[in-house]
Amino acid sequence: MDFSIFKLAPQDLVDDGGINEKIFEKRSIPHIFFLTAVIAVSEEILFRGVIQTHFGLWMASIIFAILHFRYLSKWLLFLMVISISILLGYVYELTANLFTTILAHYLIDLVFAIQIRWQYVRGGKNK
Repeated sequence: MDFSIFKLAPQDLVDDGGINEKIFEKRSIPHIFFLTAVIAVSEEILFRGVIQTHFGLWMASIIFAILHFRYLSKWLLFLMVISISILLGYVYELTANLFTTILAHYLIDLVFAIQIRWQYVRGGKNK
């Protein structure tokens, strides 16, 4: 769904200022695997393991979205981030297993980061 939104939506609605490109486009694939793993583990422990456990799904999702502040000025990106957070939180509620949300978060970030790297290597934007 993410790929479809980025393809169909006007560029000004999905442009985060190139931050994700700056983070991932020049990294090696092994570094991307490591970095996305660190991000997924740390964010899920904080947001699902601590915040959601103590304050609930909605509070964890709102804080998650706000801390991804680069998306606050773009309503579509903000909606996408809060939706992903709610989905991950719901998965955690269903499974009561933090590893499940860590894996899902990791796969989301990994695919996104590799796509950015691949686009850069193929001569896409920002090269």
